[in-house]
Amino acid sequence: MADECIYLGPHGEFSDEHYLPAAFGRFSGYDPLRSRVCRECNTHIGKTVETEFLRTGAIVFFRWLLGVSGRDGLPPCPFYRRAAGMPPILMTGRAPGFNFDLLFEVDAGTQDVYPLRQVVFEHQLLAGPRAVPIHDRMLENPEHMIDLLREWGLDRAKPIRAFGTAEEIPRIGELLQKLGYPTPADWAITEFPAQKIALVAEVAVSSAHFRAVAKIGFHYALKMFPDLTGLEAEFAPIKDFIWAGNGEVAQFVQQRSDQFLRNFKGARPTKWMHILAVERTYDVILAHAQFFAGPGIVPPPYVIRIGRNPARIVSRREVRGHQFVMLDPEAGTGEMVDAEPAQFIWVP
Repeated sequence: MADECIYLGPHGEFSDEHYLPAAFGRFSGYDPLRSRVCRECNTHIGKTVETEFLRTGAIVFFRWLLGVSGRDGLPPCPFYRRAAGMPPILMTGRAPGFNFDLLFEVDAGTQDVYPLRQVVFEHQLLAGPRAVPIHDRMLENPEHMIDLLREWGLDRAKPIRAFGTAEEIPRIGELLQKLGYPTPADWAITEFPAQKIALVAEVAVSSAHFRAVAKIGFHYALKMFPDLTGLEAEFAPIKDFIWAGNGEVAQFVQQRSDQFLRNFKGARPTKWMHILAVERTYDVILAHAQFFAGPGIVPPPYVIRIGRNPARIVSRREVRGHQFVMLDPEAGTGEMVDAEPAQFIWVP
């Protein structure tokens, strides 16, 4: 067992390290990584890497969709607020009766979808109207809306319609008046009957996202193979990447084009889950991670190159794997089980 922190050596007291972020839920059977990461290093990685991972990209989209809360509750609404310098999520779709795309948001925890607070602009030089989101910071400072209109080439366009609740429409009108735009007399709240439409969500991530994925894979490997201390020289590059972002992302983390869980090549989950696996051979230690796989949705998984196997002993390929099954996503509770997913999948 290691007797010093794997990142900064002898450096204060140890703290339990959640290789799978605690904001993903509480899973019976789960035991954190112990006596490997000091409290100060845990805090540093949490602030510089993990918080951004949990509040941006597809991770925050699924957390919001399922209503999965962290220690501080739900994250800020990712459709209206920026996080860690990343723009809010843009989710577009074509509703029946419209000849242009609208913007939509998800109601946290219910998976119901509604039109986002937005203004539709029309420009004579553009092909068709375009919906512009009204983010929270635009209501606080109109200059942010001007910046977005310029970025999208709509600074000389005219507003033709707005979408919002009865309480939001007056605020949208005030915002446009401050910017010198006329408010159409006939714009109104539009109510949509319950229906299914195709939606596309556009998300953005930074290198911190991939550093967090690397951390999850590396710390899971240390948990599954306790003979590894984490202090081995072979792990110095991935630790430097996790700690300071040094190195190319593709050197450590890549998105797979196939499914590493054999069952998912012809089946789908019946429950929402996260899957972690790690394998070591004579040459290398690789981890695999997939987050928020669920009914009808199997996101692309990641492969994480931990480093060369420091043992360098000829032996058979060793594999460990677990599912973190979300039995009650909104309550944040579930079960950690060995990766034998027959009881949690269905065959098409």
